[in-house]
Amino acid sequence: MPSKMSVSVMFLGLSTLFLSACSSDETGEKGDGLKPPEPITLRFFSGDNNFQKRLTSDKVKQKFPHITVEFYAGNTAGGKLEDLIAAGQPPDVYYQGLSGLNNEIIKYNMQYDMSELIKKTGFNMNRLDPAYLDIIRAASESLGGTYYGLPVTTFTPVLFYNKDVFDKFGVAYPKDGMTWDETYELARKLTREDAGIQYKGMTMNFPYLFDNNQLAAPYLHPKENQAIMDTDQWRSIFKTFGQFYKLPMSKPLTDRSRPVEVNDFTKDRISAMHADVTAAIESFPDDFVNWDMVSLPTMAEAPLLNAQLNPRFYYIMSSSKHKDEAFKLIEFLLTDEMQMMASKTGYGTVLDNEEIRKAYGQDFAKLKGKNTGALYVNKPVKVSPARDAKLVSVPTSSLVSKEFNAYIKDLKDVNTALRDLNEGINLMIDQEKKAASK
Repeated sequence: MPSKMSVSVMFLGLSTLFLSACSSDETGEKGDGLKPPEPITLRFFSGDNNFQKRLTSDKVKQKFPHITVEFYAGNTAGGKLEDLIAAGQPPDVYYQGLSGLNNEIIKYNMQYDMSELIKKTGFNMNRLDPAYLDIIRAASESLGGTYYGLPVTTFTPVLFYNKDVFDKFGVAYPKDGMTWDETYELARKLTREDAGIQYKGMTMNFPYLFDNNQLAAPYLHPKENQAIMDTDQWRSIFKTFGQFYKLPMSKPLTDRSRPVEVNDFTKDRISAMHADVTAAIESFPDDFVNWDMVSLPTMAEAPLLNAQLNPRFYYIMSSSKHKDEAFKLIEFLLTDEMQMMASKTGYGTVLDNEEIRKAYGQDFAKLKGKNTGALYVNKPVKVSPARDAKLVSVPTSSLVSKEFNAYIKDLKDVNTALRDLNEGINLMIDQEKKAASK
């Protein structure tokens, strides 16, 4: 049996924020003489590693007393989406970024266009920030739909820095509005060995920064069944990020990944700077307090542009027998009151509401005294044009990380790494096409 947890309703940190505002009289299910709805169970799934610790219960039950929710974590044994489908227990709702749609939901043909429910309920889409709607609409249209999901929260990439490392070596702190080249000069001063400890000027969540890169460079050709990574744009991206790993160090570079990079910054604290999304703050140890953040450095050819937006979406699955009820929960999480609570506790709002944006982090202890204005210094680059819905899509992240590691470890030059990456992706596309034709 897949791993699960049953609670009253909602998860992913947002739930904790939203619960206190719930009351039974909001539903119209009490005191109006109507028969209470039949009890139902909704299955929620997330690929996020830390979502179980954010589960909560209690007060949402007051608003939806007839709903019990089972939560499934994609990182648990037997809890992957494919396991749930094989067990005949597919989720009703999937919470994830676009990667969840592109890499899993489409793979199992579980996508459901929520346009009908939006129209049926009269849900006011104008309340949502059009930038987030553009993302899901473009992705959905490339796959033959309109709205396969709705955004619920967003995280912004920033540059975190450890004040202790800067102070130790007498280097001035980074500032908002820096370029990657300026940041490299800081990293060069801070990449050094001291008392047998190898300090690093920079670590980063490079898989995220590749997926949502500041040049909006795509992995796949928008109109053809082939990769499009052997380009000047991707050469610039690889070289810009790769230069930090090529700084002289006392030991050979080991394979890098997001968990390893985060560990260097938050646990071992040997990294002076770390580029990542604001979601990372939640995992910072409680005793790690002497840090701050500035805007993500910008590419020389894309001044004042942050990485592409990558909000989290709720996707209702095509197999769900309770689509209406699932949509009511999503609609609830997108009210002004719920989004204000989310913003105050460190979850960026997806509403087009400046007051809610400005409230970001006000009630989140880890953000007290931090430079939250860093989130708004640069504008996000516009996302890549949607691909033709008839084209083959393949997961690329693992291969991209593999070739980037080969490049930063000097096993390949940038041209060879990108050429091999292009060929590897094209091979996967060919294999997928052959499998589909059988």
